[in-house]
Amino acid sequence: MPLFRLLLTALALLGATTPALAQMNVGQCIVAGRVTDKDRWSPRFEGIELLAARGRVVTSASREALSDVQQVRLTRPALLTRCDGDGAVARGDDLPRVEKEPQPAVSPGVVEVERVSFPRLRKGGELVELRLRALPHDRVVMVRQ
Repeated sequence: MPLFRLLLTALALLGATTPALAQMNVGQCIVAGRVTDKDRWSPRFEGIELLAARGRVVTSASREALSDVQQVRLTRPALLTRCDGDGAVARGDDLPRVEKEPQPAVSPGVVEVERVSFPRLRKGGELVELRLRALPHDRVVMVRQ
């Protein structure tokens, strides 16, 4: 009987945590890097490979080339962020201080890209922000920085 009770408790806990994970405030974007005003990567983040139609690798940092991105291939987890779109990136001073804890990230593999945006930085350049399409919850992992 104790084994049966333990099994029921474990199933109840699993059922209680699954909706919580589904409702976790996880962003739908990742950042591929930063581009300068002269269309150069500075830096391009490791572990992120941008793909256009038919799996063609995009290496150029021009807006035209980056607007063709349809997928991203990740060789390591990439942190999920909120999507800033083409607006200005929030200043660090304006954000609440958060203790370092595990953060949600996308696990390695290929992910569909819905949109590419270029949030402006205060000084020089823009971020290359990828809004991910239909990210399954089983692709979200927690990582420590």
